[in-house]
Amino acid sequence: MRRVWIGAVLAGVGAVVVGSLALGHPPEPGKKHDHADHKHDGNAPLTTTSSGEVLPQGLMLPAMEGARPWSEKPVLDDPDRFHIAIMTDNTGGHRPGIWMKAVRRLNWMRPEFVVSVGDLIEGYSNDRDEVEAQWQEFLGFIDQMEMKFFFVAGNHDVSNPTMHKIWREHFGTEWYSFDYRGVHFVCLSSEDRDNQIGPKQLAWLEQDLAKHADARWTLLFMHKPLWTRSEANRTAGNPDETHWQDVEKLLGNRPFTVFAGHVHHYVQYERNGRKYYHLATTGGGSRLRGVPYGEFDHVTWLTMEADGPHVANLLLDGILPADAVTEEGIARFRQFLAKTRIEVAPILIGESEDLSEGTIDVRVTNEFDQPIEIRGTIQGLPLRGLTVDPAKLELAAGPGETSDLSVGIRFEEPIAFPHLAETLLTANLRTTGDKVPLTAERTIPVVIDRKFDCPVATLENIDGVLEEALARGEATGERPLLVGATETWTGPDDASVHFGLGHDDEHLYLSAHVVDERVIEAGDALELRVDARPIDQRRNDPRQGRGAYVFRVTAPKGDESSEVEVTALRRGRPIEGTKATARRTDDGYDVEIAVPIGFITSQQSDNWHSIQATVVVHDQDEADGESCTVVWRGTEAYPERNTNYGQFVKGP
Repeated sequence: MRRVWIGAVLAGVGAVVVGSLALGHPPEPGKKHDHADHKHDGNAPLTTTSSGEVLPQGLMLPAMEGARPWSEKPVLDDPDRFHIAIMTDNTGGHRPGIWMKAVRRLNWMRPEFVVSVGDLIEGYSNDRDEVEAQWQEFLGFIDQMEMKFFFVAGNHDVSNPTMHKIWREHFGTEWYSFDYRGVHFVCLSSEDRDNQIGPKQLAWLEQDLAKHADARWTLLFMHKPLWTRSEANRTAGNPDETHWQDVEKLLGNRPFTVFAGHVHHYVQYERNGRKYYHLATTGGGSRLRGVPYGEFDHVTWLTMEADGPHVANLLLDGILPADAVTEEGIARFRQFLAKTRIEVAPILIGESEDLSEGTIDVRVTNEFDQPIEIRGTIQGLPLRGLTVDPAKLELAAGPGETSDLSVGIRFEEPIAFPHLAETLLTANLRTTGDKVPLTAERTIPVVIDRKFDCPVATLENIDGVLEEALARGEATGERPLLVGATETWTGPDDASVHFGLGHDDEHLYLSAHVVDERVIEAGDALELRVDARPIDQRRNDPRQGRGAYVFRVTAPKGDESSEVEVTALRRGRPIEGTKATARRTDDGYDVEIAVPIGFITSQQSDNWHSIQATVVVHDQDEADGESCTVVWRGTEAYPERNTNYGQFVKGP
């Protein structure tokens, strides 16, 4: 049986120890055991329970027959494992706040200690007061670090005799070493003289390495990557004044790794089987073009293992504290998302199949408790001959406010619809009143569709006498969508509709003429289906739920105009104040409906933009026969989804 020592405590009743002995056999106190996975022997650590029982201080796993719900990998608990962090250039065109940002993140990450590779202050001054002020500011950052910090001198830190003197007053030596868990740490000065390890430092290093020849690994830290300068000098046939080759000779065959900074971009090198690193920035000047360029703010995380250091780079924006998202915080963020709305009106055009110019209307509604701002871009439009005005999409809205922006687009020549299908608005939304802004990105398709008008058209009398301006606006046509008993439909003279929508400040109106060659009062009916939600909601979720309304009028019984019952429902509840009148005609019947406008304004606002709607005729030719449904616009799923409903835009 495999013998593994697993070193985290997980107590349990009836458990057996996965330790240096086989399952079911606890180790004897003081007995030496086989650390097979860690390649060394040692006494298994023990702990005494409150009852006086002596147990190994390891992972306690229950005895199980057969398959087990854990893998065979070891617990990474080698007592010689440790973690440190390395911070790189703070200066050389420093960007305020980045170094302290790294300090806060390392306090969350809890390394044993932190080592720098220099360039901690801007320096390059002979003014003692100025240099001292810079060090006092930097030491204030270090005071807020919760673990030990090791200083390494960079060219910005010791660029002249005055600064060398100030360094020694604050920190003593410019090169030194220390040990931790069998690893030898060497902090060198690449500024002994500019770009070199001087003779005095080399002599010290020779003695230091000789004293620590038995170190399991040696880690070297310095500011400038002298190996690159040394190699460049030798390639050019110039003397190598860095003395880096002398350092490598002193290191000999011992296992070692080198860390430097200075160049403000990250590269991992390999020289004679050894890893050399020059690190990027922790606030120093950088174009920050990203990982492929090696340009990023980071800290280097080093985990020391038996086989050497394992290195990872932690980008500062990728390190979050445990309370980055709390129950209260996520609730507020969800409220922010729910109470800020971006609507993009479809580009709605007339009968033309091509687009030469149009307007993208954007509306921001802010029901959140902080002011917000929006910055957006419109993507996916063909670029040839394109003019966009304004070029920058920016809006702002205070709490309870609505803000609108019309973006005009124009092409030198008409563009066919298929080339416009991928048009998107990408909007970055942020609060401007919070100390830490809430931010979100929204990607919204820009719908290009036929525009249908909903003009101002007050109907003082709902009397069944149709208003010509409304009643002849749209029609089901020669080849409408048919649902149900489609085989019974013989053409537009069998069942069809001409209709129009209009509005005033009080009502939405429908005037419709239904052609029906045989009116069956119990089975024939006209429906107006409306999705009154804001554009973004009804586009992103076409399901008919909140905001969906159905107004159904059955065919009138007599020849005279009369009020008829209208089933005006939202989720099964009638809408009070809805009125309808129907009148039989020679070829069918006329219908007028007036619905209080509140069912739209409650979903959008008094300044509503548009609705999606369709009109449906239910035609039953026989009293006991099945019904055929004629749908103006929609799909076979029209009762459940608004897909392909017409976009009716509020007109002046």
